[in-house]
Amino acid sequence: MTTENKYDVMTIVASQDLTGHLFKAVARNGGVAPTSALAAGILRTKAYTGDHATVAYKGEMKAYAGAAIASGSLVGVTASGFLITVTGSEYVGVCLTSAGSGDIFPFVGDFNMGKIA
Repeated sequence: MTTENKYDVMTIVASQDLTGHLFKAVARNGGVAPTSALAAGILRTKAYTGDHATVAYKGEMKAYAGAAIASGSLVGVTASGFLITVTGSEYVGVCLTSAGSGDIFPFVGDFNMGKIA
């Protein structure tokens, strides 16, 4: 069982149907996040187009892995909202336990690091 701890949330308006994107990264414009730089956080509530959605953006959260991830790896966002291991500067957090592709895993993240505009 994947656990999570305290995390900060915000509300966005869904610009597309997000009902199938729970625990995936979403963008500030309310769609699926195409990159780590555009990601607002992890979707916490299902939302249809025009609905308000809760997004976790900082703290200990859980998300879907888009590929195998080793514990302690830096993670970033794929175009479909999954998190994967990254080596560059576009990371959003650190994986807390190893995960296989498609697993929900815990990570500590901060989606505002270096992106406040």
